Amino acid sequence: MEILGGPLFGVAGAGESHGPAITTLVFGCPPGLYVARADVQSYLDRRRPGSNRHGTPRNEKDRVVFLSGLYNEDHEALLAGPQIAVQMGEERFETEGYEAGYTTGEPIAAMVLSTSKKSGDYSQFSGATGQVRPGHTDLVKYHQSRGFVDVRGGGRSSYRSTISDVIGGSIARLFLHQHFGAVLLSSICQVGPLQAKRSLA
Repeated sequence: MEILGGPLFGVAGAGESHGPAITTLVFGCPPGLYVARADVQSYLDRRRPGSNRHGTPRNEKDRVVFLSGLYNEDHEALLAGPQIAVQMGEERFETEGYEAGYTTGEPIAAMVLSTSKKSGDYSQFSGATGQVRPGHTDLVKYHQSRGFVDVRGGGRSSYRSTISDVIGGSIARLFLHQHFGAVLLSSICQVGPLQAKRSLA
């Protein structure tokens, strides 16, 4: 688990690249903030892999499901989120995720399923004699965990771990906009010798 932030607002993320899901816990968010799943989803869509030829070929939909921390007196609006289903043998359990509501001050739990993975592609990286990928944390994680490491897709050191950062950041952005009217902008001003003709600042 990774925890980002400080004593007032923080984000905890868990889950491995090829695990069932990436989970996020946003804590310290004050009550009364309106959060719509579509707003958070729009930021996840921007970081989604498989959307251009320069990134990973892994194509995930990355649909966020909110599980706690929101409330709306209009129960239909609150419970209009994605259906969640778990199959255990012959039994099937179903419920609805939250679509839109106001924060209650309790932790906001969110989940993004991992549905497009090819774990067999990583077998050559496992174990004490496994290959080490340049630019990855395979060797460090192997020694940190005394050999008990999930190398599938990089485990927790995967690009998928940024899902939690995006969920937490989008909720923080909603708070700053709703309470202070803040608008956040960013731009690339210079790449090597190439420089933008004008600054956005």
